[in-house]
Formats: sequence, C-alpha cells, structure tokens
Amino acid sequence: MLRRTASISRHLQPHLNWSTGLDKTPVFLPVLLGTNRKLRRSVHVARWLHAAMLARPDIETELFDVADFALPQGDYGLDIKDQFPQWRDAIIRADGLVIVTPEYNHSFPGLLKHVLDSCLSEYIHKAVGIVGVSAGPFAGARVIQGLLPVMREIGLVAIFWDVNIGLVAKVFAEDGRLLDDAVIRRSDRFIKELIWMAKVLRHGREHVTVDDEVAERPPAVKCPLCGAPMTHHADKEVTSVPAVEAATVLAAHSCPACGAQQAMVTSVTG
Repeated sequence: MLRRTASISRHLQPHLNWSTGLDKTPVFLPVLLGTNRKLRRSVHVARWLHAAMLARPDIETELFDVADFALPQGDYGLDIKDQFPQWRDAIIRADGLVIVTPEYNHSFPGLLKHVLDSCLSEYIHKAVGIVGVSAGPFAGARVIQGLLPVMREIGLVAIFWDVNIGLVAKVFAEDGRLLDDAVIRRSDRFIKELIWMAKVLRHGREHVTVDDEVAERPPAVKCPLCGAPMTHHADKEVTSVPAVEAATVLAAHSCPACGAQQAMVTSVTG
C-alpha cells in the first residue's frame, strides 16, 4: 500500500472547557496574501488584519506573502510542497486559514492558486475566511465567489462572514494607515466566526470519526508522534500522483492527544 504521511504536534497540553468539551488552546490561523503585484494596496489589508489577530489571546498567527515564494515554472502542486517547508508546516499545524486577495479581471491571482495547490490533505476539515480587496466598488465580491469552489475542492470549510474592501485607496492610506473604522467592526465579526469554526472543526477532526456507521471499523492508526489512537475524520478522493488508475482516496487522521495529523492513501477508485 502506498503510504504518505504528514504530521506535526501542537506541542501544547489541551485545555478543555468542560461545559462544551472544546479544546481551549488558541487556534493557529495563518494569513496568506495572494498577490505579488507592485504597488499592491492589499498588502496593507493583510498586515493590518494580521496585527489585529496577533492582539487576541485566543489566536496564534503568521503572515505569508506569495511574493516570498520562489515558485518553479516547471513543476506544480504537491510535488513542490517540500520546497516550502515553512508554509507546509504552518498549514499542517493550522486550524484554519485567512486569505487576503485582490480581484483581478473578475478572478483571483494565479500565484495564489499556485501556492494553495502545493498542499491538499493538510487543509481537510479546517476553516477558511476570505478577505476580498478591489480598487473599484465591487469590494472583492467576485473574487470571493470565484474562490469558494476552490476552497470546497481542497477541503477547507468557508465561513459565512467575509471582509469586503472596495475603493481600497479610500480605506487604507499609502503608508498603510486605516482610514475607515467600519473595517474594524466587520473584521471583528469575521474573526469571531473564524475562531468558532476553527475550534469546532478541530474538535471534529480529533474526536468525530467517519467510521462510526461502518459495519467493520478499520484498525486504529497510531499517532506517529505520541502513539495514541488517531481519529479518522475524512476520506478525500484526489487525482493520483503518480497516476495509479484514475484516482486515489486519502484518509485523513488527527490525534486527539497531541494534535498531530496524518494522511494515507488507502484505496484506488476507477
């Protein structure tokens, strides 16, 4: 059996809220800026939102910029994942993701898709919130709409709050200062919903298995880091790399003891 694994621990003892059963460990929510365009105003949005998230005790975060990725021209997808270990490990550890992206010609930048496609199983059952930015009045609504099918395909779960910033030159000054306090109120709701979704999905990944209803439960997979039984929380059909027949199924597991994650190729479908 072909087996590929990706694992990382939160390196924190879980703190349980016994009234809800949810882990009270801060959620890790990286921010990804999706354009490398010169004179981009969306960089001000990403930096401001990242700082706002850093100020909260219930969030850990890290800012990534597609301009910092030396993306290859002759390769793509999962084959380049190990070329960007800081990004790979952040997504493995992450409980969710914030994407800040401008709208270019009714869509999202190609470099953003290039970076997103370098991972796959690492996204499954994790929350995502999208911030759309535009120079015009549509406030990134169309880029968010275009990204939603991509989020679904790679396994991320989109929240229903967005942050839409239109006429961005009137919202952020050239030096990055925020000019419109309405962004604070909208972003606060966005962050609260993202935290809620990230915590619920983390609990699900670690404690709710897809095998509850099967006639014969498969043997438990042991965590490669701490040895505890892992929770099988998802099966995701993906195009084979390399091709086996038509597609492969990735079984996604999470460890309720240390938060480690693991994905294995379990079967072939035709």
